[in-house]
Amino acid sequence: MNRRLLLVLLAGVALWWYVHHHPARRLVIPDLPPTPDGKPTPSRPRKPRPCPGPGPCPREEAKAGGRPVEGGRVAPDGRTEIVCDLPAGERKKNIASKGLGCCVFRSIEYAARWQNVPELFDLPERMRDAGIEGGGYPDKVAKVLQQFGPSVSYIQDTSGDPDILEAILQTGRLPCVTYNGRDCHYPGGIAHMVCLPYFDRQTGWACISDNNYPREDEFVWMSPDEFLKRWNGGGGGWVVCLLHSPPPPPVHH
Repeated sequence: MNRRLLLVLLAGVALWWYVHHHPARRLVIPDLPPTPDGKPTPSRPRKPRPCPGPGPCPREEAKAGGRPVEGGRVAPDGRTEIVCDLPAGERKKNIASKGLGCCVFRSIEYAARWQNVPELFDLPERMRDAGIEGGGYPDKVAKVLQQFGPSVSYIQDTSGDPDILEAILQTGRLPCVTYNGRDCHYPGGIAHMVCLPYFDRQTGWACISDNNYPREDEFVWMSPDEFLKRWNGGGGGWVVCLLHSPPPPPVHH
């Protein structure tokens, strides 16, 4: 058996074991009203950093372990590439429905497009057309997916354990994760969900794909520890993962 295929199968077994042996804790995330352009409102005002955003983020840190920096598909070290290579044309921008942002469901759509689950394409727009307000939490995700994709298999976990993130990415799937901001795009904390196309504590890099900033040069790279602070910040630590098979692993240089 091909060694790469064997590793993917073993990672899938590990992910199944983790989910069935680690019960999720109850998670409540406040639904914050978005600004007029649909972006989430900071939970409380903070003194802006030198690069508060929106705008270009600092790019000078080329080593792992630094603060969040904006960039493309390759980390500032010039070597590390994102794992889940969703094309830019598939990354639609976040919208609001009935005054609340749809970041949770746009993130799920990103995963659906990466893993070819057409039942969940354009999920935020379909929610808006159906009169379903934005804002998300685990029970609501279960309800919305039952309505729009009843045959779609997925898992949710709120334990905040980083092992599950690495297990998901090792299978080639794209995790959707809570994210507390405090980077070059957000001067303060926010209630938000993004996708995590890269997370590896061995290489020392994590990368988020933010549906409020979906351009090709708007990925945000940081150390795994910096990401975990933002994943678990504000009552977070929630991950949603679609279980549909991912595409073949992309070629990385």
